[in-house]
Amino acid sequence: MGGVGSFMRVNRTLYVGRIHVTDDIEEVVARHFQEWGQIERIRVLPSRGVAFVTYVHLANSEFAKEAMAHQSLDHNETLNVRWATVDPNPVAQKREAARIEEQAAEAIRRALPASYVAELEGRKYDGHDPEEERKRRKVDRSFGLKGYEAPDDVWYAAEKARLEAPEEQKKLEAPYHAKDEDEDDGAPLQLGAPPKHEEKQEEGGIFGSSTLAALKGFQAGPGDGEAKAPDKPAGTLVGYGSDSEDDD
Repeated sequence: MGGVGSFMRVNRTLYVGRIHVTDDIEEVVARHFQEWGQIERIRVLPSRGVAFVTYVHLANSEFAKEAMAHQSLDHNETLNVRWATVDPNPVAQKREAARIEEQAAEAIRRALPASYVAELEGRKYDGHDPEEERKRRKVDRSFGLKGYEAPDDVWYAAEKARLEAPEEQKKLEAPYHAKDEDEDDGAPLQLGAPPKHEEKQEEGGIFGSSTLAALKGFQAGPGDGEAKAPDKPAGTLVGYGSDSEDDD
């Protein structure tokens, strides 16, 4: 089994063969391989010169495999380093399965909000009551829509995005005022009256209302293509003539 990693499963155990057999073979292997990362455990077959080195992290095992391949330890041996096969020992298989479950649980704890994790575990989070947190989460999951409750995956994504949003973006977001919306819903509609949000937009715009009214009046006047007739001069025209007329 060669290559940097394994596509079939997460393998953190290296098979190290062709080790020079000595009485302190386990200490020699530990001393040389611990330079590449934290080791979880080492199993040695002294009579065969073989060792199985299991690292805590996958990245360390991948790096150690490439670094120690065809190298030597304290003697002039040439190591044969490759990925180890599945351990047939049932105890080792149960230990590996438990470790994978613990890694998955830790990943879920990091992805979910701390308050929600505390609620699932039945403990308080920074003095908050779990019942109050459950009520708050129920309100947040409605997203302002009465009678609606978002699915878990939608709420998790929204909560994660809110927690990971930068502070500048949180400051730029306009606060939601339910009171203003209630006032708009309760007020009677008037024909010809502009909506309130348009009035607010005009008040916050660059030009004032008087300037906008003047611009509208200017646009309602004569177009650019129409030329205004010149004013007639006072009095009569004297000495008017043309080339087509005969002189008397």
